[in-house]
Amino acid sequence: MSSDYMEHSDTGSIQQRPTLGHVESDDDIKSLLSNTDEETAEPQRYKLYKRRWFVLFLVTFLGFSSDLVWLSFSPAASVLAEYYNVPINSINLVSLLHLILPIVTTVVATWLLDTYGLRPSLLGGSFVGAIGSIIQLLSTFPIIPPSWKFIVAATGQVIGATVSPIFNICPTKVSEKWFGTKERSLSTMVITASYGLTVGNILTPILVRYKGVQFLFIIYSLPPVLGFLLTLFGFPSSVPPTPPSPSAAVKLQPYWTGLKQMLKNKQFILLMLLLGLEGGLFDTLTIVAEEMMCTHGYTPTFSGLAMGVQSGVGIFSSLLVALFVDRTKLFEETTKVMYALSSISMSIMMTISIIPNMGVLIMITNVLYGVFSSAAYPVSMELAVETTYPGAEATSFGLIHLATKIEGIILTFVMEALSQPMTYYEKIHQKCVSPGSHGDHDKATPKDMTVAMMVFSSLYCFLAVTLIVFFKTEYKRMKAERRQHAKEKATVNVDSSPENVINT
Repeated sequence: MSSDYMEHSDTGSIQQRPTLGHVESDDDIKSLLSNTDEETAEPQRYKLYKRRWFVLFLVTFLGFSSDLVWLSFSPAASVLAEYYNVPINSINLVSLLHLILPIVTTVVATWLLDTYGLRPSLLGGSFVGAIGSIIQLLSTFPIIPPSWKFIVAATGQVIGATVSPIFNICPTKVSEKWFGTKERSLSTMVITASYGLTVGNILTPILVRYKGVQFLFIIYSLPPVLGFLLTLFGFPSSVPPTPPSPSAAVKLQPYWTGLKQMLKNKQFILLMLLLGLEGGLFDTLTIVAEEMMCTHGYTPTFSGLAMGVQSGVGIFSSLLVALFVDRTKLFEETTKVMYALSSISMSIMMTISIIPNMGVLIMITNVLYGVFSSAAYPVSMELAVETTYPGAEATSFGLIHLATKIEGIILTFVMEALSQPMTYYEKIHQKCVSPGSHGDHDKATPKDMTVAMMVFSSLYCFLAVTLIVFFKTEYKRMKAERRQHAKEKATVNVDSSPENVINT
């Protein structure tokens, strides 16, 4: 038999014909069954389909496209403030809409995903997202009066922010419905990795500086449109014909029932608040990073590169940690270790970021923070599913996403409230705006955020300590799957016993 028909089952063994837990594609199954007596062919209970890799790519690409639209503003906040001739706080407020609007739309997105499934939700979300990116692009054309340009651009951002939760909260659902027990953490990691943040933070300042705002928006409108077309023509169903694992075969709790149970789960509430705090801190950092660093002599290009490198290295560390967790199932332990190391690197990074001419050390600490924090995120999302099973995957992810946005909004306003006017030294060495620009210089000048940065790092340390000391949970999904596997193994043994063979 060719190697195409020899794949690992969920138990890790290699089998050469369809048996319980065997992993095959549609074509493989048809080929095998065509060479097998129909009456003696064993039914396939769980299967993995090759198309799952396209589903993984598609959902990842949709999230990447959504992040690009969001990050067309914040990494070049001072430049866009000059371009639209508005205060820099207005640019930050538009970026903040991606935290404010999902407070409402996350609930709707969660309900859509858990009620109607992946395809209808992703199709509608990708269509609306593509429209938003096109509207944002229109703000750069002469047909729009100058006084309306910023309003039109903000409208495009609002539309994109409205549907972004659909892409942000579906990773664990995709992993559960399409991937096997030894691939779920890897799948969640691939979808949640910060591709959009990496590219957006690095590319936005560069494109704005050398090509202009209109060229930036043209480039960033292409992925959302392509994502919609791929979803429309390449994603035919929300789930595969046969489930990939025992838990995927189980009918989960209805949306409202699962929601009520999760809100009564004390360990999940604690995890939700702590992960919401971590996500809120990260979102806030993404929004104000350029303003935070330019007052200390670092250019928007440097701050964008620092944030991009931070996200980029996290992709590789996430891959390694996801593979480790898929094999060991040490969700809780890995999450705690990663967030502890993240808090240490974050504190160091915030301390040296307020010191001029420390670019190399800032990059190093950004790398360390990206390695640990990015690796912790997909594992913690799978941990949430384990904690809340048999609640629906999108519901637990949606609640954490909702907490992230609420806490991110609060933290952004706190950061702005703690900001202070730049000192004389900072005014001389600031890299926020260029002399002789056509915009209003006073409007576009950011403030010193030294105090806010110290509060920022303190909150991250509080998060890590609280998680390590107080969070403890059981792996409910894993226990359910083990019980199901034991039952199925017992059934197979009974059916194949000599007594049963004689009597049939």
